[in-house]
Amino acid sequence: MTRILEKNFLVTNDPNRDGCLDKSSMPSFSFMENGVKFEVYRKSRKTLGIFIAHRKVEVRVPRYTSKKEVNNFVLGHRVWIAKRLRDEKKRDSERLRFRNGGVIFLRARELRIEFRESRLSKVKIDGNQFIVYGHALNKAKAEEIVKGYLIEKAKAYMVLRTMNIAKHLGLDEKITNIKFRKTKTKWGHCTSKGVLQFNWLIMLAPLGVIDYMISHEVCHLRYMNHSPKFWAMVESICPKSKEYALWLKENEHRLWF
Repeated sequence: MTRILEKNFLVTNDPNRDGCLDKSSMPSFSFMENGVKFEVYRKSRKTLGIFIAHRKVEVRVPRYTSKKEVNNFVLGHRVWIAKRLRDEKKRDSERLRFRNGGVIFLRARELRIEFRESRLSKVKIDGNQFIVYGHALNKAKAEEIVKGYLIEKAKAYMVLRTMNIAKHLGLDEKITNIKFRKTKTKWGHCTSKGVLQFNWLIMLAPLGVIDYMISHEVCHLRYMNHSPKFWAMVESICPKSKEYALWLKENEHRLWF
């Protein structure tokens, strides 16, 4: 999840990805401001936090914070909140909604999704068209076909690429398994037992971004942290790692379905 720590409050701008908005309890109180709903939760915390969603703001505050303090806090950051809501509205409009005639973001290109009737299930890229073939297609069936297509592509490209990068770093013998799984919050994961797991949706990203993700997880075979030594190793094999990480941060909402 993308989180930004600014001053004394925490902000997240993608609550749909990992359920960061509070679903475990009812808000202490709520109010509307310029068509936006503000929900206030009193928590065991020391700071005031703001979590942004499309047309909704969650405010988490210490248990004994008064309504006046909450209102002053929100009022003092109204310009910042308005900008975040505009950004989130734009992100929401760009999210991948898999449907016939929709748009899919593949390798940083917008392709038009087209469903075509066929007894065989497959995916074909033709110019600016992303064609899904299948029988009596609907959204769910098309997504399953595309899932299979992306997993097949991931296995064909990422397994060999992972092993080659690991071998270059002298870490290939540490790998015990390579898995592909769509998770709610992560693009990749490395366990202490040498299991590397990748989210197959990453195959929609440019190849440089895919290579960055592979490099990131392979380097965790040596450093199970994000220390300076870890990042130095990542950059040694992926010099544009910061650029690719930024691309993923700014565009990941366009890759999920």
